[in-house]
Amino acid sequence: MKINELIYQTPEMTEEKLLEIMSSHLSWLKRDFVKRIEELHKGKSLQEALLMEYDNIQDKKSYLTKSQRDVVIGFVGVAMIEMTKGNGTSGE
Repeated sequence: MKINELIYQTPEMTEEKLLEIMSSHLSWLKRDFVKRIEELHKGKSLQEALLMEYDNIQDKKSYLTKSQRDVVIGFVGVAMIEMTKGNGTSGE
């Protein structure tokens, strides 16, 4: 399921809130992985690029390796779980 579909179906979720949570955890990502994502999505913030890549993975249009795809799915998934539990950084 794509990000916009997940956000639409879950009222406590917003893309802005998700991007904020992702921003607070970017240090979890390895430098070479970040460079690859930035290479594929020039001109986008890293958080936006990760969401775009998440959708590419869902559409089976990703150019990442299996392990890189797993990182994207895991990273975005953890951020979504954190947001739905109310542990976001926007001061709930």
